[in-house]
Amino acid sequence: METSRARTIDGLQGLAALLGITFGVIPLAQVLFGAGPGALFRWLLGQPTGPMAYLLPIIVVVVMVVVIAALEFVKRRGS
Repeated sequence: METSRARTIDGLQGLAALLGITFGVIPLAQVLFGAGPGALFRWLLGQPTGPMAYLLPIIVVVVMVVVIAALEFVKRRGS
């Protein structure tokens, strides 16, 4: 049976994945297809121009992948 700690970590991993998709993958796709990042991205991170329009979403995705991996490490270590 799964512990409540493991379930909490799973929830945090899901939140990190949601944030990575919302503030990383979707804005990157919008920039690649020429639409520019959406309003929520601009509200939180400003209006990136030039290479930063590509780098900011990529950085968000990389950070969220690292967070998910770190949480997985913590979850396996606690078992």
